[in-house]
Amino acid sequence: MLITALTEKIECLACKKRLFYLLTALYYKNIIEREVRLAQIGPGDKILCIGGGPCPFSAIILHQLTGAPVTVVDHNAFCARQAAAFIKGLGLEDSIRVLCCEGEAVNCRGFTVIHLALQVSAKEKVVKNLLDRAEHGAKILVRMPKAFLSRFYPGREFSAPAWDSHVEHNPLTNVGSTVLYVKEGLYGAAQAL
Repeated sequence: MLITALTEKIECLACKKRLFYLLTALYYKNIIEREVRLAQIGPGDKILCIGGGPCPFSAIILHQLTGAPVTVVDHNAFCARQAAAFIKGLGLEDSIRVLCCEGEAVNCRGFTVIHLALQVSAKEKVVKNLLDRAEHGAKILVRMPKAFLSRFYPGREFSAPAWDSHVEHNPLTNVGSTVLYVKEGLYGAAQAL
C-alpha cells in the first residue's frame, strides 16, 4: 500500500536525521497522550506494540510517557532490524525490545496493554488473536484511520466490533480514533469477532 511505503520512508529518514525525528515525534505525541489517558497506562504496565516500523515512535513515546517496558513486533525483518538499531542508539534497549514476528501469531500473554499501529495488515486476524489469547483485563488499543483515508490502509476490510471505549484524534492526523477493548476488564467484556 502506498501509505505504508510512504510511512516507512518517513520513519527511515527519522532514524537518520535527529531534527526530523523530533519534528515527526510531535505528530505522534498528542495521539499517544490521548491513548495513555484512554487506557490509563502507567509504569506498572507491560506494553506490546504491534507494527513498529523502522522508527517505532509509538513504542518510544509510550515508554517515555509512562515508564512502562515495551516490546515491539514487526513482521518486516528490515523494519525490525532498523528499529532495534535505532532503539539501541537512543540507549533504550533495556526498556524497549524489538522482535520480528507476525502480529496475528504473536504470544500476547503477560502484556497488560497491547497497541496496534494504523498500518497493521490483517488487522481482523490480529485483533481476533489478541481477544482470544490476551490475559484477563488486558487493554487492547487499535488505531483506526479517518473514514475518507481507510481505503489507503491495509486491513481496510477490518470492521471494528463493538469497543469498550474510544478517543477521537486531531483532524490534522491520519488517525481518526483509537478504540479500546478490555478483555473482561473494567469497561466490560470485550466482544469477540
